[in-house]
Amino acid sequence: MESSQAVQFRFRGVGLDDRDIGWLQEVIDKGGTLKAAAGEACSRFGWTRPNGQAPLASCSTMFRRLEERGVLKLRKAPRRPSGSDREHADRQALLEALGPVPGMVECQPGGSVTVRPIAPEERDGFRLHLRRYHYLGFERSVGESLGYAGFVGDELVALLDWGAAALHCEPRDRYIGWGRVARERNLEKVVGNRRFLLLPWVQRHCLASQVLGANIRRLADDWEARYGHRVLLAETFVDTRFRGTCYRASNWTYLGMTRGFTRLKPGFKTPQQPKAVYVYPLVRDAVERLRMSEEAAP
Repeated sequence: MESSQAVQFRFRGVGLDDRDIGWLQEVIDKGGTLKAAAGEACSRFGWTRPNGQAPLASCSTMFRRLEERGVLKLRKAPRRPSGSDREHADRQALLEALGPVPGMVECQPGGSVTVRPIAPEERDGFRLHLRRYHYLGFERSVGESLGYAGFVGDELVALLDWGAAALHCEPRDRYIGWGRVARERNLEKVVGNRRFLLLPWVQRHCLASQVLGANIRRLADDWEARYGHRVLLAETFVDTRFRGTCYRASNWTYLGMTRGFTRLKPGFKTPQQPKAVYVYPLVRDAVERLRMSEEAAP
C-alpha cells in the first residue's frame, strides 16, 4: 500500500515517495556496490522478473536515472589499483591497435542469411566494430540487452544491439493507447533496437532487411530464454539523415517524429535531433496485451 506522501517516481508499478527516496539514499551511502544496493531495493519493494530473479541491472539503471534528475546522489566508483589500471589500458590499446579488420576490401558474400546472439568471448570485437563503424559509436550495453551477429554464409556482415525501450515516447504511447499504470507495468515488454550496423565493406542487395527480418523472428524467444519474460513490441528511432528503408521493407510501422528533446530532470529539457519512430509487433495481439493494466491483467 502506497504512502500518503507524494509519489516522486514509479518503478515496476511501485510509487516511491520522499521517505522511500531517503531510504534508498541511506542504502547507497552505506558504501556498498550499486548492485548490492539494487538487491536491497528489490527485496524491500518486491521487484522481481517473471522468472523470480531480482531485476538488478534495470534497478541500477533506475538509480542512475534518479541521479540524472537530481533525486539521488550515487557514490563514485572506487579507482582501480594501478596494476588493474595498466591491464585495462593495455587491453584497450590492443583493441584499438588491431588495425583494419580483415575483409575491409569490398566483398559480396554468398549464402544464406543467419543471425545469432553474440558469444561472451565476442563482446570485445562486438564493441570495437560498433565503436569504429557505427555513426553513434558504442560503449556498453546497460540493463537487459542482447547483442546479435548477422552472417551471410560464414562471413560476418552485421551487428545489432537490443535493449530497454524509451521511458517516454509520445508517438509510441499514443499508438499503444497507454495510460500511466499500463505503461509502468508493461514497458519491459517493449524492446529497443539501439544499434544496427551493416559492415561497410559488405555489398549485397536487400541485406539490411534480410538481417533485420531474421533477427526479429527469433528475438522474443531469445529474450525469454535470457531474461525469463517475452517482449511483445520492438521499437527503433531513425535519425533524419537516414530514410529508414530497411525498416519499411521489413514491415515496421512508422508512427511519426519525436519532439526533439529528452528529459533528464523534472522541468528540464535537453534538445535532441528529432527522430522517426518505427515499431514492429512481435505477436499479433501485442498492442492489446500492452494496454492491460495491473488491475486488468489475469
